Amino acid sequence: MDEPYPFTPRSLLIAAGATALCCICVLWVRRSTDGGVLRRPRRKRRCSCACVCGGAGSGGGGDCDSFGGDGGTAVGDKKAAVAEWQAGGSMMEQLVPEITTHALSYLDYTSLCRLSMTNSAMRRAANDDGAWKALYHKDFTVEQDTVNPSSGWKAYYAATKAIININAEFYNIIRERSLLAMSSLWLNADYVKCMHGSGELFTGYGAVIDSWALALNWGQGGGQEIDLQIRDVRARILDGMAWVTMTSYIGVELEAYYVTNIYEFHDGRWYMVHHQSSMMLG
Repeated sequence: MDEPYPFTPRSLLIAAGATALCCICVLWVRRSTDGGVLRRPRRKRRCSCACVCGGAGSGGGGDCDSFGGDGGTAVGDKKAAVAEWQAGGSMMEQLVPEITTHALSYLDYTSLCRLSMTNSAMRRAANDDGAWKALYHKDFTVEQDTVNPSSGWKAYYAATKAIININAEFYNIIRERSLLAMSSLWLNADYVKCMHGSGELFTGYGAVIDSWALALNWGQGGGQEIDLQIRDVRARILDGMAWVTMTSYIGVELEAYYVTNIYEFHDGRWYMVHHQSSMMLG
């Protein structure tokens, strides 16, 4: 007995549309760049020839392309190029939105930003909220599927990426035993709190920084870099505040901890205001 056909017409349509969109994207990027550098429009010069660029019945004085040659041919080539470019744009606009989103979901953060700078049609496609939502779920988490960011998914993605980077820097500071960097990362306020894996709670900026100096032995000149790994990082941002949950593993024996870090946005940057680490049981 023949096995059922594994593909549905809908899946074949999406695959075909995605392939076509990717080809269009590649052609436009190649057309817009020359060796990775955006090409500038050719500069025109005034000429005294009685050619097409001078207009019908003119005695010259029209604009010719600076690379020389026959004016009529140059104008014709330009019109053909513009028509071809517009045809590509119309093809892009005629694609079903779900096909466009599906195709763009294969791009990473940097590629999607670069694509948005090629032309207006690509900018509209690359700034589509659905494309950035799909990219967010691919790079971070699907736990926030019901979230509707007020500034759109592109801004939400950028803010989440910034928080993930700040959180990674926090653990780099711990590895390098830099008390100065740790002091700069924390917000200088009386309500900040820190609970280390030992269960001790410290409140206030001064007490928190002193606790890090004692816990990591910075006051005695430091030592070897701390063996530290973080996994399962999840971030949530809301109204100038972000909290990040993860698991951390410390030392050769990889002692496991559940960790929650909270950050607040002040004066154009993120500061840590809360750190809690609890040892995993079992």
